[in-house]
Amino acid sequence: MGKRGRMCPDLFPDLLECSSFSSSSPANDDVDRISELPDVLRLHILSLLPLKSAIRTGVLSSKWRGLWAHRWPDPSSLFLSSCSSSSSAPTGPAEEDAFVSTTNRCLAKRGRRRIDSLVLSFHLGQVLQSDLKQWLDYAAACSVEDFHLCVLPAEPASAASSQTHRNNNSINRRRSASSLIFHFPMDSPLLIRLSLRGIHLSAANSASTRLEILALHSVTLSDAALRKVVAACPLLRCLDIRRCRDFRRIQISASGPHLKSLTVVDCPKANELIVTSAPGLRSFRFCGTFLSRYSIENAYGLEEVYFTSAVPNLSLPNSNWVSSFERLANVTALTLCSHALQYIAVRGAGKVGPMRSLYRLEELQLLMLMMSDTSLNDLFSFLRLYQCPVLERLFVELPTCNDQHAENFMEIEDEEPPKDCLDKLKTIKVRNYKGHHNEVRLVQYLLLKATNLNSLVVIVSRESLEPEYSKEPSSRLRFLHLQLSLFTKASENAQIVFCECDIDGIQPTHSEAFFKF
Repeated sequence: MGKRGRMCPDLFPDLLECSSFSSSSPANDDVDRISELPDVLRLHILSLLPLKSAIRTGVLSSKWRGLWAHRWPDPSSLFLSSCSSSSSAPTGPAEEDAFVSTTNRCLAKRGRRRIDSLVLSFHLGQVLQSDLKQWLDYAAACSVEDFHLCVLPAEPASAASSQTHRNNNSINRRRSASSLIFHFPMDSPLLIRLSLRGIHLSAANSASTRLEILALHSVTLSDAALRKVVAACPLLRCLDIRRCRDFRRIQISASGPHLKSLTVVDCPKANELIVTSAPGLRSFRFCGTFLSRYSIENAYGLEEVYFTSAVPNLSLPNSNWVSSFERLANVTALTLCSHALQYIAVRGAGKVGPMRSLYRLEELQLLMLMMSDTSLNDLFSFLRLYQCPVLERLFVELPTCNDQHAENFMEIEDEEPPKDCLDKLKTIKVRNYKGHHNEVRLVQYLLLKATNLNSLVVIVSRESLEPEYSKEPSSRLRFLHLQLSLFTKASENAQIVFCECDIDGIQPTHSEAFFKF
């Protein structure tokens, strides 16, 4: 942004269009005229901007910071939750009715005026379909831009509450446990972000929307309904699908070039994932059971890829994911789990020399669900089969459980550690280090081969130490620290940082955890 008060046209095109203030001579470069406007005028300018552009004006100066939140009559954002007033969810009909009544009073008091963000969160059985429809109509009438609807599972009723329910059949009939329905698309003309959880989605209407971000969590909808929804969002930039249990064939055919990010997590019945007409796709994250077929039309354009499975595999299901993986020519940040490494090792068994060069890969994160001999061999196989000539950052997440005697499910010969493949590596971070045999082998190998290493950060958790060290963990920690300091280093400048918590601030691109180790 340069000098105070000067705006970058690439970041704030809308704001510049709204303002008639510009500097016509170098003498005016230091004058921050737009920030000297009265609040009422600056709020009017913000009211002409989309929500995301209004938020970004906060970098202009301290006078703009946070001002966007007041561009509409208070409150410009609403968070309405049945659990917000107490630590436990309402279990009786009186409490359930109170949430509906309180929400209705709140919305009526505010009136039908513009609103930036609206969040509704409650448990299944607390709200009728007619109540929900009334709230959705309100959000649409207020031209909401950011809407979140979270329907949590029904809470088990207490004994007293159950007796009350039995004595009040009318309320019992009213509180149906069936799923609520959200009819897509929502009528708000300015809706940009939509997040739905725990609801049935109907997509009978295929009218086009302005949606840019869509998140579906535990939503019930068919394969055909998903195709309709995506087709109705030509401006969609980010699609996040999690724990939707009815999908069989997830087919994403973007109706525009804007789709940049796709996330699919834990859709257990799905066996195919097909992505077409998405030339702008740059980020793909997948976590779940390996599918039989992956087809990403423009895989060569992907820059960030996360591919993991937390489901134990005693055998490898038939899947073509490795073939699709080999098309990732431009990936710069990659996250793989030990199960994915196992697929790669089996496919590359017997091959001499590398299969592919990930010549743009700068960051690699490995999530090791086990650290058996086989797991370490699979890791070495990956480094041998896929050359990474510009790899600079390596993150290794070791298992938290005590698996030093883990069974090797595949009887294979020890993999010879690859040579000369980590010349550019500058940063290594290892979490959950316990000093087990294969963990030591891995760290020794990395220190020997990373000739330009600047830092190795090793994080040890007291909770992950073996039970016999629980009484005096400090002695075990001192031993591990001393052990690391004695390892041979190929880089004289390499600093070994040993700590019990993550304090260095170095985080991988994919820092969100989709499963627990």
